[in-house]
Order: sequence, then structure tokens, then C-alpha cells
Amino acid sequence: MWHKLKNRIWKWRGVLLTAPTVAGLALAAGSAGWFQLLDWATLDLFFRLRPREPVDERIVIVTIDEPDITHVGQWPVPDAVLARALNNLKEHQPRAIGLDLYRDLPVAPGHQALVGVFKSTPNLIGVEKAVGDSVAPPPTLKELGQVGLADLVLDADGKVRRGLLSVREDSGETKLSLGATLALMYLQAEGIAPQRADPKKTDLKLGQAVFVPFAGNDGGYVGANAGGYQILLNFRGPQTSFPTVSLRDVLENRIPPNLLRDRIVLIGATGQSLNDLFLTPYSSSFAGSPKRTPGAVIHANLTSQILSGALQGRPFIRVWDERAEWLWVLSWSFTGAAGSWAILEAKLFKKNVFLRWTFLGICIVLVGSSLAAGSFAAFVLSWWIPGVAPLVAFTGSSIWIAGYHSRELQRQSEKKLAQFLEAVPVGVTVVDATGKVYYSNRAAVRLLGKGIVPDAKSENFAEVYQLYIAGTEQLYPPEKSPLVRALKGEASIAHDIEIRQGDKIISIESMGTPVRDEFGNIAYAIAAFQDITERKKAEADRDKLVEDMFSLNCDLELALDAEEQLTDAYGRFVPHEFLHFLGYESITEAKLGDCVQMDMSILFSDIRDFTTVSETMTPEDNFKFINAYLSRMEPAIAEHQGFIDKYIGDAIMALFGGGADNAVKAGIAMLNLLAEYNTTRGRPGRPLIQIGIGINTGSLMLGTVGGQSRMNGTVISDAVNLASRLEGLTKNYGVSMLISHHTFMALNNTGDYAIRLIDKVKVKGKSEMVTVYEVFDADPPEVKEGKSVTRTDFEEALLLYNIKAFRDAAQLFQHCLQVNPGDRVAQIYLERCQGFGPTGGPENK
Repeated sequence: MWHKLKNRIWKWRGVLLTAPTVAGLALAAGSAGWFQLLDWATLDLFFRLRPREPVDERIVIVTIDEPDITHVGQWPVPDAVLARALNNLKEHQPRAIGLDLYRDLPVAPGHQALVGVFKSTPNLIGVEKAVGDSVAPPPTLKELGQVGLADLVLDADGKVRRGLLSVREDSGETKLSLGATLALMYLQAEGIAPQRADPKKTDLKLGQAVFVPFAGNDGGYVGANAGGYQILLNFRGPQTSFPTVSLRDVLENRIPPNLLRDRIVLIGATGQSLNDLFLTPYSSSFAGSPKRTPGAVIHANLTSQILSGALQGRPFIRVWDERAEWLWVLSWSFTGAAGSWAILEAKLFKKNVFLRWTFLGICIVLVGSSLAAGSFAAFVLSWWIPGVAPLVAFTGSSIWIAGYHSRELQRQSEKKLAQFLEAVPVGVTVVDATGKVYYSNRAAVRLLGKGIVPDAKSENFAEVYQLYIAGTEQLYPPEKSPLVRALKGEASIAHDIEIRQGDKIISIESMGTPVRDEFGNIAYAIAAFQDITERKKAEADRDKLVEDMFSLNCDLELALDAEEQLTDAYGRFVPHEFLHFLGYESITEAKLGDCVQMDMSILFSDIRDFTTVSETMTPEDNFKFINAYLSRMEPAIAEHQGFIDKYIGDAIMALFGGGADNAVKAGIAMLNLLAEYNTTRGRPGRPLIQIGIGINTGSLMLGTVGGQSRMNGTVISDAVNLASRLEGLTKNYGVSMLISHHTFMALNNTGDYAIRLIDKVKVKGKSEMVTVYEVFDADPPEVKEGKSVTRTDFEEALLLYNIKAFRDAAQLFQHCLQVNPGDRVAQIYLERCQGFGPTGGPENK
């Protein structure tokens, strides 16, 4: 019995050693954080694959997006507008209101009205930011103790997977998050309050739910920051998982009856341009760019998780402790090793190697898939069991055992090698450690012309068997012989040996390999050699072909150099970028009528009063002046990933395909370069010059037009015409750069620029109104400072002007002009206001 068991253990020794070794390596890699990103990605995928849960009717989100900002006319939303919205919400008797907007500073007008609403709304919760760059709460709500934290916990990949319930500050004060505060207010009306689940632990009980704080190594996390009281978010879903109502509907009292009664109302920014967006498990997709989730929706998910757990017992995301995970990884490692060994040893596959390896591969894939499916099934039941480490352990053990099994088979086959040496067509000669010939197979005897010679040794092998250096009359030197070198422990190969048998010359290739005993000493040396006479002849033919090909390649290089010079030349007339957008590498590939539709930003610039300036110069001086100006502007466009589509006299039309920010930055750079250029001018015969820049963003068609004899690249779109019109408007408003609302909305972060709203105009040739913004980053420092200081008053005056409060608007415009007398736009609006009476009609004079 013991003998059989011992033999069984010896047979399975590879499995018993491999499984714990691979499991240990997988656990070590997991502890080092190598699998953390993969485990997070798997968790995200499980969230997206999990069946969608019903919409949570207890939480209603008031969204603020771009149409709402356009409706209000200002961002941040003025205090007066926010106060009116809160009053309208209060009329519907919600159980709690969460204001997920930072309101640490007043936003005129209407601040006192908002303070009054704060004081009269005991179920209103404002927000503050306590972690990192802190943001203070609304002072009034802070005094009333109606503040929650807006902080979100971001993982290393920038995604939100954890919810923050509370934070204890250095002063000892505990602050609750916005989601937790709203949930507790809702549950208080249900008679539910938090309790200690275990006095010795930090677990909390709230209704049917038990909160277990997040630990740094929970699930797929490794050494995560577990500061504060955190839990794993069991998302209900994206924004569609909650009822929503827009700020416009709230302001205009278009709220469905009973939608808000006894509900939690969350007010938050959801627009793409408002930058309150975060990555969540629902941000990833199988195609397209990630879609970010508004912060208010994340707070709503945390609130929904707390309510559902407390009232319906909806489970939280649970995890195993580390010892259970270790055992799980070890068991899968043993499964992979044992299963792989059993399949490879099965008698069914003994005679069919291909079938054996195919079946093993299929089994590895199927079992690995079942592991992934099991992990997903566990997740549906609210268990997060990391699957990367066990999958690595299972696959690694399977592959390791497959390699081990192959080596075992190899060792067995080596025992049979000697039986087949006589059958091989390659000559094989074996000498012992003294250099005496021990064995030669039949192929060796045939090539050498004789069998074993008793007196032959490695030192005189060339003389006995007539071995020469190829192409010479010199015997092959013993020190270069692969057989002699093998006796010295070197494996080598020689291609320059010839065997001469009378008039017959045989070119051979010889390989020498040492054979060592169990102590590492050289016991034998094996030389294998084969006839390469035909190969030598083929190599000579090949060398001749290579020489001919080299000559041809030199001619080809000359032709390519000429083509490169031609490409550089036409690139000055037809931009390379234009051809690349059409899918071409060379202008010779272009065809008449080829076109492609793209979203791009278009920049137009033009020198003001150029006709007046040019009349004072000769035609030659005109060209010198224009080329000097254009050569300074061109680098600013190229450095911001744009290209010049065409020069129109002194005007420039440039295209940018990499985003609106590139076009705006290029325009700013052009104005700065112009200011530098003007330092060399300003004297008789060299007047200062000014330019206007207009930028628009939209869809356009790039293509080729013309006839059979001549064609040209061009761009066709209303977006191009609008950019040209905007450039013309810069002169009317006395500014250097104007952008459309299309470009403004396409900017990544409008706060990176000095921008102010100018007007809504109906541009010639367009039926719809266009919102126009001024970018004044490149204005002289004193002008830029004046516009920046008066921007708030200017925007408030613009709001009053738009609601026909001309008298109040005129006072603010006059104040702007007192601070910044050179503000031409403020002067225009002041003159407009003075042209209207108090009732909004023209002033009677």
C-alpha cells in the first residue's frame, strides 16, 4: 500500500510542486498591485453587465446643463435665480433638498434673497469640500448646521468606485457627506437612526443595513487610502436610474404634481462644460470615448444605496477576507495543475499529440471562462471576488505543467535517440574524451569514404580523412575543427570544410557538440556533418543576385530622393495635412471630387485698413510687407496643430482638426507675435498694424474642385462663412478676436482663457442668431486688466440689457467705462441703452 502511494506521489510530484509555487507567485504579484487595474476593470464590466435595477423614485435630480445656462444667461447661476428655484421646489414639499453647488461666495444679483431662502428652509443641505483644496460652505447654511461634504473618492485610474460617508477632522469634528446627510434626513421621518452594530467595531446598523467600513486591501484593492468612513459603492446605475427635471422647468413651474412630494431633491450641474463630471464604472464602453457621470448622480447613487439597504435590505458589495482569497487562489492553481496533468497523461491522447494539446487548450479556456462566469454570478449576489489572481494561477499552473510534461517526454525520447542515429541521413561521428573515434553512422562512412580507422584521433582527423580548408590545398587545422573544439567544451559549427576523394570534392557543414557526464566532465564529443555542395552553389548564385539588387537599390534611392524633393515643393502649395485628411500620402494620388466631412475649427484673420497702408507702398514693397507679416503668423498656427488652407491677399484662413483649444491658442499666439512685430514699426513709412481674428467650430467638407486641366483643394461649409463674418465683426466691436458659441462650447476648459460674452447677433447670410464671445488674452496688459476687473459688472449689465432694464444697464456700462475707458464694447452698449427709453422703446428727443 505504501509503495503504491509513494509511486503515485512521485508520478504527481510536478503537480504537488507547481501548484503552490504558481499560487505563491500569483499572490505575490497581487500583493504588489500588478492585478489591481485588471480587477477594477473587471468590476466595472460587471456593473455594466449586471441587470438594470428599477428607477429609484425616491430621489429626483434637478439638472443644470447648457440649455439651462443659456436660459438663465449666466454661470454660475445668479443668487436671485437660485432663490426662485428653491422657493418653487419648496412648494412641492420635498423631504430633503441637496444643493450640490459650491456657494461660498455671492453671485449677484439677489444674494439677500438667497440668504432668506437658506434661513427659511430647514431641510436644505449645502455642500463644502474638506479634502485637498477645500471650498467653504455657504456661511448661512454653516451657521444652521445644514452642510454636507461634496468630496468624492477617486481611485488611481481616476474612477469613483467608493462612497465617502464621513470624515473626522483634526479638531475631532465628524462631517457627513452630502449623500449620507440626505439619506439620514429621509430615514429620520421613517423613524430610523444609525446605531452601533458592535461596540468593539466601527460597523454601523441603519435599519436593515449593516455598514462595514472599507479596508485598504478589500476586493481587488491593494494598499488603498481608507481614510474617513468609506464603503464600496453598489451603484444603482447612471443618470437614467433617477427621475430628473431641468432647472428651466423648475423656474417656470413645469414640475409634474407629486413628483417631489416626500422625495429627496438633488440640485447639481450635469452639463459637459460645467466640469462637475467624473469617471465611474459606467463611463467605459465597448466603443467610443468614455462618458463621464455628473457628481450629483454619484451622490444620488450613494443616497439610494443607503436608503435601499436600510429600508429594503438591498445588500452592499461584500468581500472575502485575505485568507479566503489565498485559499481560493491556491485551489484554482491545484485545479489547473492537476487537470492539465490528467489530460496530458490520458491514454485517449497518447497517439494524437495535436488532439491532446487542442483539448488541453479548450479545457483551459472553458474552465477559465467558468471562473469568470462564477465571479460575475457572485457579483450579481453582491459579492466581489477578484478573479484575476485565481485566473492567473489556474492558467499559469496549466501551462507550467504542460511544459513540465513536455520535458518529461523529451527525457524519455533521448533514451531512444541512439536507436535512430543509423537511420538519419546526416553523418554522425562520436569520439571519446581522448579523441579516439568511437562511432560513425552509415551516412558518415559514405561522406568520409572510409569507416573507423583505429589510429585516427581528433588531432590527425584531417589527415586521415582528407579534410581541407575550402578552396585551398591546406589541411583543416585541428584547432578549428568542431570536433576538437567540442572536446574543449565548445559547441561550434564550420562551413568551410572540403572532403577530397580522388577527383571528387565534397563541401560539408560540420557541427560539434560536447557531451558531459553527471559530474559535468566531458565524456564524448559528437560531430554531425552533411553535404552542402549544392547549397554552396546556390549561395554563389545568391551573392550575384544581391549584387545586382544593390545596384538597382542605388538607382531607386536616387529616384526616391527626387520624389521627396517634389513632395516638399508641392507641400508649400497644397498642405500635407489637407492630403492626409483625404487619406492620401502623395498629391499624385488625389482625384477630382474627392471629399471628406469633418468637425474642425476655422480661423480667419485680416489686416485692418490694409488698403490704406498698401497705397503708400510700391507693389514690390507690398509683397515684402505681406510676406514679412505672414511668415511671422504661420509658425503660431503650425505650433498649435493647425495648417493654413489658403492666403487671401493679406488674409489667412487656417484649419484645426485637433480641437477648438488649438485654434483659440493659435489666435492668441498670432496676436502676441503681432505685438512683438509692431515694436519694429511705428515710424514714418512703417505704421503700426492691427488684425482681426474670427474663429468658428463646426462640420465642413474638405475636398478637391476644378476641371480636368487644373484642380485645387478647398473647404465648403456654412461654418467657414461664419468664421469669416466673425472676423469682420471684430472691427465693428473694436476687439481683436471673436469666437462663436460653437467654439466656446467646444473648449475643454473656458476658465483657461480671458473670455467674455459680447452679443447675440444675426450675421449676414445666416438666419439663426449667433452668440459671440471676445477672447482678450492678447490685449495690452492694462486693457486686459480693465476688462477682467469689470467682467462681472459687464456681464450683469449685459443681463439687464437683455431683459430691457436699460437704465440700470447704462449705469453699469458707464462704470465699466470709468474703470476701462478703452472698452469699445461697453461704449457700444451704453449708446444702445441711451437710445432706448425707460419702457424699452426709443428715447424721444
